Amino acid sequence: MEPADLLTLIVGLAFAGFAKGTTGMGLPLVATPILAGIFGPKAAVVIVTIPIFAANSVLLIQGWKRLNVLRGVVPIIGASAVGTMLGVNLLALLDQRTFAILIALMVVVFLARGDRLIGDDPGATRARVLGPVVGFVGGLLQGTTSIASPLIGSFFHARKMDRHAYVIVLAAIFELNAVIQLVGYSLLGLYTPDILAIGLLGLVPTLLALMVGIYFRARLDQRRFRQLIVVLLVLSVANLLWRSFGG
Repeated sequence: MEPADLLTLIVGLAFAGFAKGTTGMGLPLVATPILAGIFGPKAAVVIVTIPIFAANSVLLIQGWKRLNVLRGVVPIIGASAVGTMLGVNLLALLDQRTFAILIALMVVVFLARGDRLIGDDPGATRARVLGPVVGFVGGLLQGTTSIASPLIGSFFHARKMDRHAYVIVLAAIFELNAVIQLVGYSLLGLYTPDILAIGLLGLVPTLLALMVGIYFRARLDQRRFRQLIVVLLVLSVANLLWRSFGG
């Protein structure tokens, strides 16, 4: 690896880790395009699963006192896991441009009318039906691209969750999906020695910046947190569309 590539890797993963610690999302959205520019798209998807797993593990350990919030989203977590299993096996087959357009449209809908679509009661029938659908599609996206946060993040943003609960829920969903990715990609023989070495090297800047992001989140009020989520969602969709159509 050239020194310039190594510097890009460190800076990119540090920024991605900070976004993850602050909002619970954004790690693969930031890191995957950067890694793809150095190692290629498919290798980038595989490499980034290692820091994703580690970062979500830290977030869950750090927020273990709030894990009871997961009881209300078990169907969504289960559906997302099923989608990820399917996505892992379709890594090289799905049309990424079609998915990019669908994700962009769904995020726009959730940001503009998510509260009306879901309703005020998360336990209402439409919310119970819509949640697993979003989880499944998000899992499918994570299995094929490692990027599910625009869809899943916008769905939970529309539910107006407390910032700490929001991060825990996203971390739990992405952690289970990452485990499935790790197992699936291993069985497919995608973790070569070079990819493993790069993924493990990337843990250093990712986790250091993640802790800074967690510190920063504790000092955000709920309104600022939601504003930050909106900004990150908009940037993430723009990033995803650029990756799909601008490259």
